[in-house]
Amino acid sequence: MSVIYCIPGTGVDERLFSKIDFGKHEVRHVHWIIPHRRESLEAYALRLSEQIDTSKPFVLVGVSFGGMLCATLMAHLHPQRVFLISSSKCRAELPPKIRFMKIFPFYRLLPDVAFTRAATLSRRIFGFRGAEESRLFEDMLKSAPKGFYSRAVDCIVRWDAKVFRPGIVHIHGTHDKVLPLSFVKADYVIEGGSHNMLRTHSEEISGIIRKELEKI
Repeated sequence: MSVIYCIPGTGVDERLFSKIDFGKHEVRHVHWIIPHRRESLEAYALRLSEQIDTSKPFVLVGVSFGGMLCATLMAHLHPQRVFLISSSKCRAELPPKIRFMKIFPFYRLLPDVAFTRAATLSRRIFGFRGAEESRLFEDMLKSAPKGFYSRAVDCIVRWDAKVFRPGIVHIHGTHDKVLPLSFVKADYVIEGGSHNMLRTHSEEISGIIRKELEKI
């Protein structure tokens, strides 16, 4: 039986996965560390991978930024399977608004509070609706280590992966406004799924993951 390592989206934590049923597999969560200044996404992913025990069969599951990290680690760690949810496999799957930020990297000047406030105000774009989900989103954003946000965004904006490797299972929603479906090639498309579909469509996504794990 494989150990499943989960990497959440930018700045949020393991609570993002609380509604996913991985069956009888052991689940472990990768926790954020602060990226070094101007650190590449690949270098950051390799430092995060120190939390992963590669001596036993394992699977990677990543959401948004976490999915980009999982796609990058695939070439170095050789997991049995990689699941990307609401994410991108390479730079070409990022929307132009993110790629454009490489030309004008204004985000480097912003403090953490600017990112958390902007994300909180945009919670509906991220797919967090209702009082309970909104409170959870805000609380998760506050859990990131100090100085995390601008450097994590810098990793994404400067990400230069040009191709993706086969073996990735990409799950994406039709209503994702952060990483629109029109820019990605997904294996499974969740009708009505937003960037937060891991929670709003947890039963459907759980079924896909368990079905794919049975193929290992």
